[in-house]
Amino acid sequence: MNKKTYAPLLVLSLAISSPSFAHSLEDAEAVLHERERYAQFVDQPAPAFALTDVDGNAVTSSDLEGQVVVLNFIYTRCQEACPLHMNLIAQVQDSVNESGLRDEVEFITIATDTEDVGSTRNNMRAYGENFGFDLSNWRFLYRDEGEPTDTTRLLAETYGLKFTEVTEGVQLHGVVTHVIDQSGRMRARFHGLAFDPDHLVSYARVLAEGPETITTSTWDRLRHYVTNIFN
Repeated sequence: MNKKTYAPLLVLSLAISSPSFAHSLEDAEAVLHERERYAQFVDQPAPAFALTDVDGNAVTSSDLEGQVVVLNFIYTRCQEACPLHMNLIAQVQDSVNESGLRDEVEFITIATDTEDVGSTRNNMRAYGENFGFDLSNWRFLYRDEGEPTDTTRLLAETYGLKFTEVTEGVQLHGVVTHVIDQSGRMRARFHGLAFDPDHLVSYARVLAEGPETITTSTWDRLRHYVTNIFN
């Protein structure tokens, strides 16, 4: 049977078959990689940190072990990319919490400002209010009084991001959303502002509940097969 004859039969077979499930983290990542061009999957220790929240309470990276962590850095005085980034994070948090993962996923936003602590924490509170974050699983972190002004900018660099001061009130930087597993290992980076929030939510669910939560749809399998068979 030649390819042209066999392909329609395969289409019919796939159309009536059940979806397959990912059986490992690598399987799930492969499926998501096909769907999300802005996701980069990695496996390395996430850099440790010891910072404070808007009320001055100490928070360390080790405090977050046991939960999936969605972590991002912003400059709170930014008027362009950072508000868009936080709006995207808010969408992800809404979907995560609506899907029943509120207790399994923690959101951490770290400010890279070098300005004074008091005004930066006020900006942080305003972000939380303006974007309607659920404070039960979202925390905004910053340096403490007395720490060097570049503390969080240097921390961002350990995560692969540079926040470069261009002029007063302006930092040049990229946009990345990091996903860390329950053991403190970096598992993914979602780059930029164009990724689909649902794909990040799906990956958080994979880490929280297992790879079988990702399915490979009939049409995904069909597309991959047809692409391969005629190449």
